[in-house]
Amino acid sequence: MSPAHLLAPAILAAIIAPAAFAAGAELCPATPLPQPAAYVAHINEVNRGLGIPDDYAAKHNLVPQPEAKHLVDVPRDVYGRKVQMVPPAATALKQMFAAARHDGIKLETVSGFRSMAYQTHLIREKLDRGMTIRKALTINAVPGYSEHQTGCAVDLTTPGVPAADGSFARSKAFAWMQRNAARFGFHLSFPPGNKYAYEYEPWHWRYIAGSATASSR
Repeated sequence: MSPAHLLAPAILAAIIAPAAFAAGAELCPATPLPQPAAYVAHINEVNRGLGIPDDYAAKHNLVPQPEAKHLVDVPRDVYGRKVQMVPPAATALKQMFAAARHDGIKLETVSGFRSMAYQTHLIREKLDRGMTIRKALTINAVPGYSEHQTGCAVDLTTPGVPAADGSFARSKAFAWMQRNAARFGFHLSFPPGNKYAYEYEPWHWRYIAGSATASSR
């Protein structure tokens, strides 16, 4: 990635911090906080470098997402790699995993926090393999607009199901999630026919602060 597509970490942190992590700002809100103009300009610059049209986000109902800075560990992924989320999402995830175990269901993480730079890398890899940008954007979110960079989203699987695979929708673990995830504040982000034009992702769940319910199974 060329230097023009990235800002120095300290500069980028200064851009993100005012809106995303001001004192008292709620983490994982239902609607993302407005982001500073300089940060949005940086997102646009990165996306132009990938060949993403300037109006793509608006046409697909996307809004800029803040990038999390304060992260804690959650259960490692199926490959043994570290996975992190922001503290309230991490606490809720661990509680949900424990409840699933109690019901005989094993949930496993695939991915948690991903930086905008890493999201850019994922798309650039696909482009380098010959995939069109249109196809790549049905699989990976536009850099700067991914729920993963907030530290509030997690991809899940269960033993016997490949990571980030549609067959998760046919698993007992997914059925359990449908019945129980809302109790812990987790919600399916990309159901079939979602307004963002992303492929159906039964494995991708987003924590929303204050949304946990006490509803029974």
